[in-house]
Amino acid sequence: MNQEQYIWKYAFASLVVTISTLGFGRMSYGVLMPFMKESLSLSYEQAGMLATMNSIGYLGMVLFAGILATKWGSRKLVVFGTVLVAGGLLYLGTVQSYGASLVGMIILGVGTAFAYTPLVNIVVGWFPQRRGMMIGFLVSGLGLGTLFSSLLIPFFTTWFTSDGWRYLWFIYGILSLLFALVALLILRDPPIPLLKKEQKEQSLLREVYVHKGVLLVAIIYGLIGFAYLIPQSFLFSFILESKIDRFSAGQIMAIGGLMSIFSGPLWGTISDKIGRRKSLIITLVTGATSMLLPVIFPVFIGFVISQFFWGITVVGMLSLIQALSTEQMHASYAPVALGYVTIYFAVGQLLGPGLGGWMTDNVGGISSALLLCSGLLMLAFLFSLRLQKKSVLTGRLSKKVGTN
Repeated sequence: MNQEQYIWKYAFASLVVTISTLGFGRMSYGVLMPFMKESLSLSYEQAGMLATMNSIGYLGMVLFAGILATKWGSRKLVVFGTVLVAGGLLYLGTVQSYGASLVGMIILGVGTAFAYTPLVNIVVGWFPQRRGMMIGFLVSGLGLGTLFSSLLIPFFTTWFTSDGWRYLWFIYGILSLLFALVALLILRDPPIPLLKKEQKEQSLLREVYVHKGVLLVAIIYGLIGFAYLIPQSFLFSFILESKIDRFSAGQIMAIGGLMSIFSGPLWGTISDKIGRRKSLIITLVTGATSMLLPVIFPVFIGFVISQFFWGITVVGMLSLIQALSTEQMHASYAPVALGYVTIYFAVGQLLGPGLGGWMTDNVGGISSALLLCSGLLMLAFLFSLRLQKKSVLTGRLSKKVGTN
């Protein structure tokens, strides 16, 4: 395949699949939750459990999806996962109870796991020299899906009152079916360098699960996951507590969302030139500093600067870690490794908001939760200093597989 001829087609197909799976399937619930809660008479505990079940569905299948991709091919799983997400989205538009909603959220989590990990394997396999940029495009779909939801929800809740959220789930589902068709028409399984006989005899335990490079990346990813949802959960409230009106607070948060769209491709492209390790170190330090700013300067300009730098780096961190996870071992193990490190990230996401909320209630208010976020990112920075300056992929595969 002529890479330059097809790279933008693959970038587009990957972006729309990620908009469906991560944007609509995982992040849009945060925007629709208040309206679902009111319409279905849910408690805050039940509303929170819906988000948790989405994460559990994703966490439970993400490693399994990586293993299946190595056996059945990534393209089939991407299309299947996107169709499954579409079905879950359409189903959520019809639910009438809390129990039915739980089923829908689990379907979204499972579908996202089946689609996203194999999708990364496809772009890495076809474009290994530009994997940073391509994974960056994937992750930017998360921000685009969230922004799309944020822009539409005011209109639909105004036009259709209490049922507006149902129409949005339907729209997301129809779009996701179209995106699955795009994936089917454009994406193809990449050629993977064949394993030598001695490599085939080595187990996943040795090559992935206890591999020092993979474990280091997984720990860093887990710390980022731990910190990742704390600002999303508490920063808006902190801005309001600082005597800033709701409209201005919304604009401040929109700055972060807008910047996050560009963060993945930006840092992915930079890392293809200066290296993944150096790029990750820069984003972690910048992200940690951005969470200190509103604590030190809880005024309008302090929040604006904080959100700008948080938005321009946070999604970049995710794309860099995902790229790093695929560079630690033979390419045939890449989807398994990505699924494995994602488990650490997902566990961190489950822990972060809970601990942040406890610290808010019992330690020092929301500012203590933001300090926790900053501290976790600085700890990830210290671990990132131990990453090898050059990818293991370059040296190791040149000896074992002869792919240079």
